[in-house]
Amino acid sequence: MDWLHIILLLAGGILAISSLIVAKKPDAKAMIDKLVPFQAIIGVALLGIGLLRLIQVGPINTFRFLSVSPLLGITLIGALWGAILLGFLFGMPQIAKWMPGESGAETKAMDLSKKLAPFQTIIGVIVLASGVLMLLFQLRILKPF
Repeated sequence: MDWLHIILLLAGGILAISSLIVAKKPDAKAMIDKLVPFQAIIGVALLGIGLLRLIQVGPINTFRFLSVSPLLGITLIGALWGAILLGFLFGMPQIAKWMPGESGAETKAMDLSKKLAPFQTIIGVIVLASGVLMLLFQLRILKPF
């Protein structure tokens, strides 16, 4: 489960900051374009795994890690809350398609998704950095305590 979370964080982060990457390296556009068709799937998976992991750890406990190990706490907050926000942002169009009929919740969710869109790059940087830090913790290059 940790590896899936890390892979999703890295892929979602790269997609979210793709405009920055292409601005610096135009030849990277071809590689990023291969991920774009999977954006909705990555978003729904990020949202699902972020919520599942948040339930496992506990919303308040994510912030308690800051007092035990600040770097691990920041990584955990970025990985869980960032995954939920980015997953919501990327996955909302797909989730809206799955909702039957025209409901008020669907419209409100799409409006919220549009309001979060300008923050996509910032959330993407946070998610990508959290994914890299989680990878370093998982490989035991960084020690949590």
